[in-house]
This record gives sequence, C-alpha cells and structure tokens, in this order.
Amino acid sequence: MKPNLIRDKIHSKLEDYNKYLYGPRYDVIFRFEQEFFVSQLLSVVKISDLRILLKAQLSKISNLMNKPSYITFSIPKKRGGNRLIQSPDANLMRIQSRLNFYLQNYYHLIRPEGIHGFVINPNKKEKICNIVDNAKIHVNQKHLLNLDLKEFFPSIEAYRVKELFVSEYFKFNEDIANALALLVTYKGKLPIGAPTSPVISNFICLQLDSDLITFCNENQINFSRYADDLTFSSNKEITKEMIRSIFEIIKQNQFEINTKKTRLKSKNRKQTVTGLVVNEKVNVDRQTLKMVRAMLYDASKNGIAKAASKHFSFNQKNAHTHTSYFLNRLEGYINFIAQVRGKEDALVLKFKEEFKMILKLQ
Repeated sequence: MKPNLIRDKIHSKLEDYNKYLYGPRYDVIFRFEQEFFVSQLLSVVKISDLRILLKAQLSKISNLMNKPSYITFSIPKKRGGNRLIQSPDANLMRIQSRLNFYLQNYYHLIRPEGIHGFVINPNKKEKICNIVDNAKIHVNQKHLLNLDLKEFFPSIEAYRVKELFVSEYFKFNEDIANALALLVTYKGKLPIGAPTSPVISNFICLQLDSDLITFCNENQINFSRYADDLTFSSNKEITKEMIRSIFEIIKQNQFEINTKKTRLKSKNRKQTVTGLVVNEKVNVDRQTLKMVRAMLYDASKNGIAKAASKHFSFNQKNAHTHTSYFLNRLEGYINFIAQVRGKEDALVLKFKEEFKMILKLQ
C-alpha cells in the first residue's frame, strides 16, 4: 500500500462524514478543520515535526519522554478495592492534551459502529457517544451477555502503543513511534489518569472491535463496547460455544476477561448495560430513582445540612462544603436521569421542580 493512500482515504471520508454530520451550514468550516488536523498528525515524518504538532520545544519534549513526571494516588472503587491513578504533571498534561486533540479528531472519523466509550468530537468539544446510545441496541432482547476487560489501561503495554503508531493507521517511522509511545505511557503501560490513554485504548481495540463485529454479524448477535465493558445481546440463544469463541477472540487480541463480572441473563431477569436497565426500554435503575427521591425528601423536610450528613460520609467539619457537595451530587443524579429518560419526562420535571424548591432553602 502506498504511504499516502491511507491519508487520501481518510481525507475523502472526512469530507463525506462532515457533510452528513454537520450539513451545509457547518460543512466548510468543520471539513477544513478536521482534515487539517488529521493531516497535520499524519504528516509527522521526523522528530522536529513534533515541535510544531505539540507546540513545545524539542528539549522539553525530550525531557518529558525520558523523565516523565506523574503524581500517583489511589481512589476507592465502587465495589471495593482501590484504583491506582497516575496523573501527569502540568507540563506533560499539556503535551498529552494537545496530542489527544489530534488523536480524537482521527478516531472520531474511523470509529466502528457500536463503540461508544471515550469518543468525543474535538471540534464541537462535546461527547458524541454515551451510555444511553451504548444501551439502546440491547433493548428487549431475550439474552444478554456482559463482559469486562481486566485491568484495561494497564494491560496495554508500551510495545503495543509503539506498534500502533507504526501500523497502517499512522505509518510513523520508528523514531516517531518511540517518541510518542514514551510520551503517553508510564512504567511501560498506559496510565490511568493521562488524557491520551482513553483514545489510544480505542485505537488499540480497533482489531478487537473488528473481529467481534464480524463474529456477531455472522451469529445474529448485537455488540457494543463502552471502554472496557463489552455487551452482547440476541433474541437467539447465546450458546456456550459462542461464548467460548468470544473469549478466544478477546484472548487473541491480547486482552483478559474479568470473569467476576461476566453475566449472562435472560429476559425474565433484570438486564443491565453500563448501569442502565434494558429489559423493555433504556431506563435508570430503580435504586437510583429511589435514592434521588429520598435525597429530595430529606432535604425538603430536614434541611440540606442534615440530608447531606445522612446520605454522605464526611471527614471534615465544614458544613458549607457538605451542603455544596450534596447539592452537586443531587443535581448530577437528576441530570443523569434526564439524559436517560428525556428532559421532558414527567418524573424528571418533578425532580427538577423539587430541586429548585430545595435551593430556595439555602
């Protein structure tokens, strides 16, 4: 394949894609911007080109490659245990964020259908995929299989990132591929906390996604992936043999399944996809609705401060901080429910009205 053939195809797709997505009003502006940014990324042929792409001196880039600085800390997981976060310092964060912009422009174009996690449109600066879209294709199916990829980011080692950058998707030379791999990995792995890790994981998963889509199409199975959450559904039985084949595809693509989170559920049980119920329609779990009702009731009856203490555990003795946290969380839950059920949903409107009344109590 000729070196410029892939780029030509990308630019051709960009034009068609933007006409479809943005229409006549935005066609010229966004077509130019995306084509320009993707072209800039793919036109890097020597180390000195990174200076222009990343808007940083080569000496700084070199220093960040060889001596990356990260802040490491742990946060609790929802279901117990801790998650190690490795967050880059301010200088490296700026470089990675710049690179992330170019990578997101590129992935936004070539994203396979059914892939929803970590996908944004950098030009419009908004997410174009979400957990609702991810759940929709699995509504009202007789059988649903949930899988989780174990240690998703840390399982992607630096050599795989380098291989990505020399692959047909980028066609970078060894020097560029090494430099970029060093800029986005830490201790030989994709760090949880770097802005580039999500989009790079999506690029790494392109072959996995392609293999699973092919298999599912052949077996009348719906498939979607949201980051490390894989969901399969069908009105036909998902047999043990099919599941073994899916496991083998995942293994061949150098990922491991977290067997503790593997679930196969029929329609007569509660089926969930990325936390949303999909038995009859995409909906919020009853427990979440019950929790929001309780928070609204407690705040209106007993006051925000007491409601905050009841629903959340605080280590510090700052009442203002407690109430602000409570209100932010409550508003976030209501907005989440609105995203799932719709802004004009009767229950959503009721929750929003009650929230407004609570704000007047401050």
